[in-house]
Amino acid sequence: MQQHNATKSYGLIALGLLLIIMIGWFMFSYNTIVTKEEQVKTAWSQVESNLQRKLDLIPNLVKTVKAYAKHESKLLTQITSLRAQTTALLKDKLPDQKRIENLKILGAKLDTATMKLFAIAENYPELRSSEQFLQLQSQIEGAENRINITRMQFNEAVGSFNAYLRHIPANIVAKFGGFRPKAYFKADNKAQQTLKVDL
Repeated sequence: MQQHNATKSYGLIALGLLLIIMIGWFMFSYNTIVTKEEQVKTAWSQVESNLQRKLDLIPNLVKTVKAYAKHESKLLTQITSLRAQTTALLKDKLPDQKRIENLKILGAKLDTATMKLFAIAENYPELRSSEQFLQLQSQIEGAENRINITRMQFNEAVGSFNAYLRHIPANIVAKFGGFRPKAYFKADNKAQQTLKVDL
């Protein structure tokens, strides 16, 4: 009888220890997922910040070019419109795949239009030598470089998060916690190079 009670007690202790281990494992996995998700959010906020910096430079660029190149109104209007559309897509929440695709499409169009604008400056020597124009040109190129760096950091954070979600036991915890893989911000092959604005 005493042996039976001792065996039962050991069984209950073992069951209790197993339950504590499982709860600890669940909490550890959940907290790790939350930490990695916050890293993704932080990385995205850096991408957004640098995209916004670039977008903030464009009105001054348009204004400067307009003062010298009045006949380029169609291109200037297009750039202003693309900037407005891109700004509307920048929000505080993490982007989904559709929003990232739209940002990439608008970004590529805006980069192409901006490159055309800088090429047009060749036809206006006074514009090309304007101190304000040269500063904007340099600042836009710097913003592009920072966007590329922060986009890579964002993708690294997304990769770490997504890989962790696929591991056992994190994948089980992710299902219970409603965590889903995040979308990457991949550039198109032709957009791999930084926007060049040298004249």
